Amino acid sequence: MKKTLFKLGITAVAGTLVLAGCSAGGSAKDDGKETITFINHKTDWEGNGKWDEYIAKFNEKYPGIKVEVQTITDYAGQMKTRMNSKEYGDVLMIPGDIKPQDYSKFFVALGDKEKLSKKYLGLNDRSFEGVSYGIPSQMNATGMVVNMKVFKDAGIKEFPKTPEDFIKALKTIKEKESDVVPVYTNYAAGWTLSNWDFARAGVAGDADFTNKMTEDTSPFDADKTMGTIYKLLYDVSKQGLIEKDPTTTDWEQSKTDLANGKIAVMVLGSWAVPQIQQANPDNAENIIFQAFPMTAADGKQYMPVGGDYNYGINVNSKHKKAARKFIDWMVNDSDYAKDNGGLPTVKGAEYPDALKASQKSGVELLEENPAPEGKESLFSDINNQSELGIGTTDTEKQRIIDAAIGNSSETYDSLMKDFNKRWADAIKAVSEK
Repeated sequence: MKKTLFKLGITAVAGTLVLAGCSAGGSAKDDGKETITFINHKTDWEGNGKWDEYIAKFNEKYPGIKVEVQTITDYAGQMKTRMNSKEYGDVLMIPGDIKPQDYSKFFVALGDKEKLSKKYLGLNDRSFEGVSYGIPSQMNATGMVVNMKVFKDAGIKEFPKTPEDFIKALKTIKEKESDVVPVYTNYAAGWTLSNWDFARAGVAGDADFTNKMTEDTSPFDADKTMGTIYKLLYDVSKQGLIEKDPTTTDWEQSKTDLANGKIAVMVLGSWAVPQIQQANPDNAENIIFQAFPMTAADGKQYMPVGGDYNYGINVNSKHKKAARKFIDWMVNDSDYAKDNGGLPTVKGAEYPDALKASQKSGVELLEENPAPEGKESLFSDINNQSELGIGTTDTEKQRIIDAAIGNSSETYDSLMKDFNKRWADAIKAVSEK
């Protein structure tokens, strides 16, 4: 399912493209009902009837609005293509790599960000110049999905809080449970590796970390946050604590294997917990969510939270009011966040069960601060210019793994030197535009 590959957390699941044969403005009225089209990435819900259940509940409140659901497997890729036309439904999950300055070209303004922020979390991502164009479907925490039974069977009672203890625990698991993969990277899926990037603010314990990266010309140094995160990925790979052949990983199978105790840990968003639990309901209590095993400078552990896919309304829609009613119902009234292992977007809602284990251990949730006014797109501009794909693409994280396991002649130091140069060059290039 992302938590961005996109910010935060994208949800990626197997499935098929279900076409409802509608235009960008939705279908014409059907049997007296106004019809809107909702395009999303939740193909598993199309297959198990969950969307039918949700739409039926929506129609209890709004019987005059018919919702046609389309689900797409390669959601980000196909939606980017569809958005070259006007044919991208009425309500959609906003793809993660659209430039903030382009939001108004594609989406309806949903309201003043400051005013909406009194009720909702996570409005930083899809807002520009004080206007919000999206509302998160849920808030995701980034960390590690853990089969705690595997740890306990190896004699490890508490989840590690430092990289050193984490690697030590993984080695113990490998020694005592030889058929278990300590960390499964899901290298071949690619998008999963972006979750290592999403951990950055929590590892730093700094809500302004991403904003500060726009001024740091060497963020991948060994003693800095990005350097320590990537070094952990390199080390677990170098020491044989990942799958034997990362290039042949299988996302769907990995969920079942984690549920069945054949995998100990995967770095993902909290949204993944229900999917993994559903792979083996009998073992659901073994699957918990923990913070990235690093402690911030203040001695505390933080778990970054950010919006999953945001609901948006196609600016070309002929049914904008009906589309807004559907978004408001999904955010305010439905159990979407709870059913997907996330935090509700509405402020003050209860933590989901998946996060209660880390909450009990003292981990604090951290939502990043918005970019300063006038710099809303600066990080994405630098990121795009550098082509490092922090939080958006998998290629550079795959390079780290390849170097670690001997599939390339690169070293960790040479990689970080390359990353620093490209980031510094991008800062300069963007500043000169």
